[in-house]
Parts: sequence; C-alpha cells; structure tokens
Amino acid sequence: MAQIREIKKRIKSIQNTQKVTHAMELVAATKMRRSQEAAVAGRPYSHTLHEILSKVQSASHEKRHRLLKTNSSPNQLIIVVSSDRGLAGGLNLNVFREILKAETRNTSFITIGKKATQFVAKSGLNLTASYGSEEIPFLQLARLLTKMVSDDFVAQKYSKVSLIYPHFQSVVLQVPTWIQLLPIPPISQIEEEIPSGDFLFEPSADLILDSILKHHVLTQIYQVLVETKASEHSARMVAMKNATEAAGDLVDDLTLTYNQARQEAITKELLDIITAQHAFE
Repeated sequence: MAQIREIKKRIKSIQNTQKVTHAMELVAATKMRRSQEAAVAGRPYSHTLHEILSKVQSASHEKRHRLLKTNSSPNQLIIVVSSDRGLAGGLNLNVFREILKAETRNTSFITIGKKATQFVAKSGLNLTASYGSEEIPFLQLARLLTKMVSDDFVAQKYSKVSLIYPHFQSVVLQVPTWIQLLPIPPISQIEEEIPSGDFLFEPSADLILDSILKHHVLTQIYQVLVETKASEHSARMVAMKNATEAAGDLVDDLTLTYNQARQEAITKELLDIITAQHAFE
C-alpha cells in the first residue's frame, strides 16, 4: 500500500508540473507571435537601408571613412546577445559554444541578457559592460551601444567589433550568427533592387555617408535585439511543449504502474481472504 500511495503522489506532482509547463507554453506562444511580427517587419527596412548605403558609398568620394577603415589596435570587442531567463532549450548554449570556438585573446565583451553575463563571468573573460535584455527599450539600447562602440572604434581602442546572437529562422530553428559591426565590411550593390543610373544626393554623398553609416550600425543592433527576442520566445514555447508532452508520457507510464501495483495488492488481499477461509474450514 505504501508503494501505491507513493506512485499516486508522484502522478499528482507530475500533473501539477504539466499544468505549469502548459501555461508557460501558451504564454510563450503569445509573446512569440508579437516578437516574430516585430522581427519580420524590421527586415525590409534593414535590407533597404543596406541597399541605399551601397549607392551612397559608390557616389561618395570619402572612401576611407573612419567607420570603414581598419586600425592597428590588438584588441577586439564582441557583443553577446542572449535571454535573461532560462527554460529555452539550447538557445543560449549554442551561442556560447560558438564563442568558445572563437579566438578570445585580447577580447572584451559587452553582454545583453543575464545568461550571457553569467557565461562571460564564469568563463573568466573580460566583461566591459552588461545590460538586461528587457531593462531598456530596444531602440534606446541600440542607440547607446552604437555610440559606445563607434566612439571606441574611432579612438582605436578596438580594431574589430563583432556581434553574436541567435538568429530567428523559424519556430523550431534559431541559428547562432556572427555579424561584423565595425569596421563596416564592403557592401555589394544589388542592381536588381535599386535601378542603376545617376542619383542626386543632397546635401552631398559624403555628408550623407557619415550619417547613414552610424544609422546602419544602429539598425543592425536593433534588428538583432528583436530577432533574439523572437528566438527566445520560440525556443521557450518549443521547450515547454516538449516538457508538457514528456510529463504526459510519464504520467501514462506511472498510471500503468499504479494500476499494476493496485491489481497486485487486490490479488494479494483476495488470496489472504481465501487462505483464512480455508483455515477455518
């Protein structure tokens, strides 16, 4: 009987856990739809800005802009973007594995998300700054990071600024992706998207280039933040769905075990009754 009570207690405990994971799955699904819409909506703007920048670069006489040219600094900066909370499957772990594969000598880190901050700190890497993924609005955070990394790069504190994040491809696929922010890599022109021909720039292509390069960096950072949030909620929804299904399977197995144990107990009681009856005959 003690075994039956223990199994029944485990079944009830797992069912309570199953209710929690199912509720978390529904919450993550709702947040995922909103964040996915934001990520997808920002891609056309980022792509169009990329194309316009290629046209401005080709028309500008300023071929050695300070955000385009390399410097001799031995240091580099990596911005790591993760989630604040766990229960998102291997989302953050996959990003951290990519960092461990990279060359991290003379490297400083800026982290966005508590999981990234914990990883950099535990790995003994040089942490320059850290931000929660939800403590500052994305646009404000993007502006802050753009100014910070641009100023440091122009001052030749770093020769390269990179960014790694979980890129949202689908609900079940989030791929760790590297982006080189600075120096801004050469941008190939996409002739089929923007018709070829002469363009008139006001006030001038050189002045526009100075402004649009900074905006290009800001747009990339902002898009990364919304992509990461979509990846986080998608990964958490899938993880909680899998946990709910696993809990259901475990409840089914325990229920079968409970019924078998109960049947054995009943059979034993019947045998005891029959044995006692025979003893009195």
